[in-house]
Amino acid sequence: MTAFKEHMRRAGERALEALPVPLRDEIYVISFRIWRHDSLDWRHPYLAIGYNTESEVRRVLAARGGTGGDPGEVRWSYAYWPLDETAGILGHGPEPTDDPVGAALHLAEIKELGLWYEDFDDSDNNEEDEVDEEQEARDDLLIAHFDDACVGLARHLHTSGKLTEVLGRPVPVLPFDMYRAEDLDRLAEAANPPEVIVDFLAWARAQEG
Repeated sequence: MTAFKEHMRRAGERALEALPVPLRDEIYVISFRIWRHDSLDWRHPYLAIGYNTESEVRRVLAARGGTGGDPGEVRWSYAYWPLDETAGILGHGPEPTDDPVGAALHLAEIKELGLWYEDFDDSDNNEEDEVDEEQEARDDLLIAHFDDACVGLARHLHTSGKLTEVLGRPVPVLPFDMYRAEDLDRLAEAANPPEVIVDFLAWARAQEG
């Protein structure tokens, strides 16, 4: 267990404890929004922890007049979630005060692993393609590293019993990156016990068919 992953576990537990008590009976999903301080700078990612409620689903459906669309989409697509992420932002958040400890631990870890890079110099047009390939390869490793930390946190919240302790029952934890929608199902399956995401996967796979 690295210091960064240990920090993620403790901070993730505190985020669950910060969920509004009056809404806990209505929360049916925990959202793990993966983003970056600069949207395309994969060296500085953060995890914003939020949730959605049954009341919000009903509100959105009522606002649409109950006609058209897919109720499952309102329930399971992050495009309809309020993304109230006041529960916690872990890593290189938009504000320096979000999680300075997590940001420092993440930076130290990716440097120790050899994943960090300074901005590539593509001033020589003859080497531009090589630079792009090298940066893309390094970015892929950075993405996988942070995904692993987020999935590991989700699994911990399940296996430690923290989700059930706070909400009274297990609910899905859905990690997503709005630039990588194609990874949503894979991340959901990695982050949750199979029985917890049956309904989500049934909807998601119906969209693919």
